[in-house]
Amino acid sequence: MAGAHGPVVVDKKLVKEHAEGWHAFTRFTTIGVIAVVLFLLMMLLHFFVGWGYAVLFMLVGYVVLTIAALLGKV
Repeated sequence: MAGAHGPVVVDKKLVKEHAEGWHAFTRFTTIGVIAVVLFLLMMLLHFFVGWGYAVLFMLVGYVVLTIAALLGKV
């Protein structure tokens, strides 16, 4: 174990930078997953309502996702 031989010195600035970087990565990943799910839903939806409504659903979903991302909700 790293701290078994004495006190572990961790720079708080380094920890904060790492946490901010990790938050940005997980946010990017979440947005990517939502975008892919919207695309897959469009592919499934076109069988039931046709391409026009499916594409409209996808575009509305992307607009909502973009607005939510800009507001920091995602």
